Amino acid sequence: MPAPDTEPENYSIDQMMERLKSRSNGGADGETELVVREDGSKVYRVRKRKRRSHQPKKELEKRARRMRFIQVVIAVALVALLGIAFLGSLIYLNSSSYQKSIIDRIRTWTGAEAKIADFRANPISIGAGSLELSWPEGSALQYLKIGGLEGDLHISSLFSGIWTGSEITSVHGGTLVLAMPSGAAPALSGREGDCPFQFRYRIPKFNILFGGAESPAARITGTEASLVVLDKPATKSNLQLEGGQVSIPHWGQFGLDFASLQIEGGGVRLGNMRLLPPDKRTGEIFIGNSSASPVDLSGKANHYELRVTDIPLSLLTGPGFGAWITGEVSSLPDGPPGSLSFSAGEGAGLSLKVPFRALPSAEIPTAAGLPMFKLIAEGLRDPWYAKPRFDMEARGVVVRDHTVVRLEDLKLEGRGYIALTGSLAVHADGRMEGMIDVGLPEAELNDAGFAYRRTFHRHERGMAWALVRISGTRSQPQDNLASLLEASSTGHSPKETSDLEEEFLNLTTPPGR
Repeated sequence: MPAPDTEPENYSIDQMMERLKSRSNGGADGETELVVREDGSKVYRVRKRKRRSHQPKKELEKRARRMRFIQVVIAVALVALLGIAFLGSLIYLNSSSYQKSIIDRIRTWTGAEAKIADFRANPISIGAGSLELSWPEGSALQYLKIGGLEGDLHISSLFSGIWTGSEITSVHGGTLVLAMPSGAAPALSGREGDCPFQFRYRIPKFNILFGGAESPAARITGTEASLVVLDKPATKSNLQLEGGQVSIPHWGQFGLDFASLQIEGGGVRLGNMRLLPPDKRTGEIFIGNSSASPVDLSGKANHYELRVTDIPLSLLTGPGFGAWITGEVSSLPDGPPGSLSFSAGEGAGLSLKVPFRALPSAEIPTAAGLPMFKLIAEGLRDPWYAKPRFDMEARGVVVRDHTVVRLEDLKLEGRGYIALTGSLAVHADGRMEGMIDVGLPEAELNDAGFAYRRTFHRHERGMAWALVRISGTRSQPQDNLASLLEASSTGHSPKETSDLEEEFLNLTTPPGR
């Protein structure tokens, strides 16, 4: 039989109120409660909380823990994969097969045989102990060596097959040798698409030898070279040189301020160049290429514009001219520029032609060394003439090549004291020759001896003139003023004077007059 129901089916109002009151004041979960049954018996009942089957807060916490665990696993896996990839790429980039592929690319894009020592690379940088490039005889580029290469590398280069980065620089500098090509220029085959090396190249302490390594015709030393590739296929690039020295045999040494070279279509074109005096005090020599003509290395002459500003005249005349005239000169501000020409190959040489004048702000030209200045100082009893200063006017034209240096159309004037016109030349073997028309104030000659008045017998513009022949060598210059004075003292007009005047007129009178 079924067990008797322990709970009554009907409650009185008082019992119902009591039960509600006990529930509202119910104890915490797990506490006991005294219950009086209908039959009067009493029992203790344990209050239990009804548990819900769906708890959102607990599920969110469980899900968050699961996601954090997954994230940690993924992060660890990525780090491991990156480490494996880095190690694998490091091994691959430094393998002999990869280095060979790099050398093959260099050969394809430069046309030179390449040697790389101590090559090293990783996904973010590259480097090498040295790089050597040797071109065939048909190229004007002969040899290049760069030491201590370092550069950054974009990690995307591993996937694109093209090295990209901001800059590759050289720690130990380098040397480039240019020479006269023999034979046809080498053909660059296999160059398709973009150049596989997209960088800016910078080389401090860079040297350039023009005309071979044994006896170069010119040197640029200690400059900082920057090569910027102007397009991705590397058909155009710009080479900039800053600082350093330019040395040319028999021409002297100059400071290099700046030079720009354009490399395009297998040729080289000079943009412009600024040279400085060796002491770098003031002044500059500017070489321009307004015709934008490429450098011709076949033996033909290359022509450029030349302007000078506040430089010593000795820089234009060179160390072989001597020091009988000194001072600072500039190109004519309102006149045509000078010209500079050079040729390569057999008969290589450099020549220039520069009209010049001394500006009032520059160092005033002075003359000394010629015996006639001492004779004039003695004859006029004025020591100023031993070393005259040309503060009124000093102009002329410097013409120079490897065989001779000339001062043409020379016009020198010291205010109220002396005037010189004519031309003078010093040959490569040291011989001097020229003719100078010397003018002295007529009033000064009145107190001079008979020989001086008779020698300076032509009178123009308040000056008395005599034509003097220059001879001797640059170390011991000579003139014939003493012989003219001696001949005049005998009372006879020397025949040499008339011959000199005729020769002087022939040289200074333009053809057709």
